[in-house]
Amino acid sequence: MQMDKTIKSIAILRLSAIGDVCHAMAVVHAVQKEYPDASITWITGPLEAQIVKLLPNVKVCIFDKKQGWKGMWALKRSFVGDKFDVLLHLQWSIRASFVSRMIPAKRRIGFHPSISREKQHWFVNDYGEQPARAHVLDSFLSVSARIGVSSIELPLPLNLPESRVCGDYVVLNPSASKAERNWTEEGYRELIDWLVSNGQRVILTGGGSAAEKQLASMLTTSGVENLVGQTSLPEMMSILASAKLVISPDTGPAHMATIVGATVVGLYAHSNPKRTGPYCDLDKVVSVYEQMAEKEYGKPVSELPWATRVHSADAMKAITCEQVIAQVRSLI
Repeated sequence: MQMDKTIKSIAILRLSAIGDVCHAMAVVHAVQKEYPDASITWITGPLEAQIVKLLPNVKVCIFDKKQGWKGMWALKRSFVGDKFDVLLHLQWSIRASFVSRMIPAKRRIGFHPSISREKQHWFVNDYGEQPARAHVLDSFLSVSARIGVSSIELPLPLNLPESRVCGDYVVLNPSASKAERNWTEEGYRELIDWLVSNGQRVILTGGGSAAEKQLASMLTTSGVENLVGQTSLPEMMSILASAKLVISPDTGPAHMATIVGATVVGLYAHSNPKRTGPYCDLDKVVSVYEQMAEKEYGKPVSELPWATRVHSADAMKAITCEQVIAQVRSLI
């Protein structure tokens, strides 16, 4: 579809999680380029707001899901007297759909019914197109395509803070939000040994949870700098932006790295990297997803539903250190 010149105000709804918010940021930047005179208001979660605020000229409205209905009514009151021309509803969850009804908008665009989940199509009055590809970011673009925005440009022009890390280094972000998505401690150790023995300076990044800190402490050795739990999200993005390479399982920092232009080696077993992998580096992932999915479901991935996940707690163990080192060696 073509640009709609009558659109002067746009609301974006994507509350979480970090990786998907990064995908949405790429789409919102593309919307900004197509609609430079439109005001854009993004409703998101308090943690995610830290990185959304890095986008220039976006008004950020925070909704804390912990506040439940009380928070929803407060959000509704904050928009009294407003009426957005368009709401881009970029989250499948039923909670987000209830939040969407607190946002006054003439046109509410959600996902195409073929990929709609948790009855999102009940809460919108317009549907995105059928996505051209399986990736989550492409599903977001299928929604924005309804207002004439169907492509993105990366990296994004973000207002990043100055990085505390200088020089030449590789980032290893070892922990995912779910422990089952982490690679093995033994695999990480062997990879680190190879990197250090080949003259690479290694920076560990990650959040401040006890599990993340514990894993990072076990991996910290000579030639490794441990910054896990010591940076804000914007500070981490600055570190990722200057890395020669980022290595990470399926988690938010892999996508943070993508939108700031870093090269990413993603480690995948539980979800299809064609759907959730680092968008610009899908050719660089080390993945055992297809073989693990076929083992669990008894049929090839091509015959499985769009968002099928592998549930085996040991799936990541199928990734060998030889596979990861071979990919890293080809890039550095």
